[in-house]
Amino acid sequence: MANIPFIARAFSRLGLRSGLMQAELTQSRPRIGLTGSFGRGNYGDELYVRNYQHWLAPWADLFLLTGLPKPSYFSELGEASVNLMDSVVLGGGDLLCPYRPKIDRDFINPIFLRRPLHVAGIGVERNRSDIDPMVLQRWTDFLTHPSIRSITTRDPGSKSWIEEHVRPSVSVDAHPDMICALPLPPAKRPEGPPIVGLVTRHIKHPKEYILVAEVAQRLSNQGWRVRHIIGGVGSHGSKDLDNSRHLKVPKKETFHSENLDAISLALGECSLVLSMKLHTTLVAVMYGVPTVCVNPVVKAKAFMDAAGCSNLVVAPNNRRLIELVDAGVPPPPPDRVDALRNDASAAMRALAQRLWDDFRNATPAHQSLPTQPKLPR
Repeated sequence: MANIPFIARAFSRLGLRSGLMQAELTQSRPRIGLTGSFGRGNYGDELYVRNYQHWLAPWADLFLLTGLPKPSYFSELGEASVNLMDSVVLGGGDLLCPYRPKIDRDFINPIFLRRPLHVAGIGVERNRSDIDPMVLQRWTDFLTHPSIRSITTRDPGSKSWIEEHVRPSVSVDAHPDMICALPLPPAKRPEGPPIVGLVTRHIKHPKEYILVAEVAQRLSNQGWRVRHIIGGVGSHGSKDLDNSRHLKVPKKETFHSENLDAISLALGECSLVLSMKLHTTLVAVMYGVPTVCVNPVVKAKAFMDAAGCSNLVVAPNNRRLIELVDAGVPPPPPDRVDALRNDASAAMRALAQRLWDDFRNATPAHQSLPTQPKLPR
């Protein structure tokens, strides 16, 4: 580590420092660091990165800042990585859990505050009402720092919670989950029997699969294909795959892929989806697939309510699930799906503009750049 200042002095003596500074001034694309619960295999979290790539990569260079070195003796390396960025984006997902003492370093690493930081589409986990004072204090210290330039949440409840408990100096806006703004690969239902897609979670107890298996078996008896879709990749997907054996339906197909688009397509091909995960629920709804959320946590209820499907959220052991399926699950209202897509896209355009403004206003040399980034159509 001691040779880093030496290298800088050597550059200066060789006259290279001014060249590096000039290159910095003529930089035409911002460098944006992304951090959150990324790279861990959860389908929804990985889709956030895909969404950033869609909206930001056409006009900016993106870098993942997750997993920066933890030991203090490597802090200079982490700082150097962040110093290269023009802005940092944190989110989305349920990153703020008021009652869980351990806070992931990728969420509130103080190193990120060295650059302008935008909190995008964050969720507050509100399945319990208790608040750990130390957790609240740490998040308050982070979100009220002068480097925080904007905060948006993925539902109105999260916005209200942050405004009430954190009271940041910047305004807090709410918009639909940003994955609603991600263009999905075109999906077409295959010829032949309809498909019911089942999505489970590895943290669920096998007893919570009994009713879902019963419903799937009833549909299978009526000629449906049963497709158990693994909503994860890497080690996360492997856990879901291992856990999927507890949902016992004869002749079921198990779909497991390391390709995010393939998972999306597997959902989009279904005629009905019964899902225990938020983003497999969300993607199915955005495809227009009749969908029942079988995991009534706060974030899922909020999304299904926004999608006009609030009556299609049910606990996995509630026999109302059978009634819903027997009555025929309706597709999500197209106008509500369009509204989710449009509002989430507007939020991404607004975030892009803020990031572009950070870059353009950072130095007089950038003032000649266009006032708006080149966003995808």
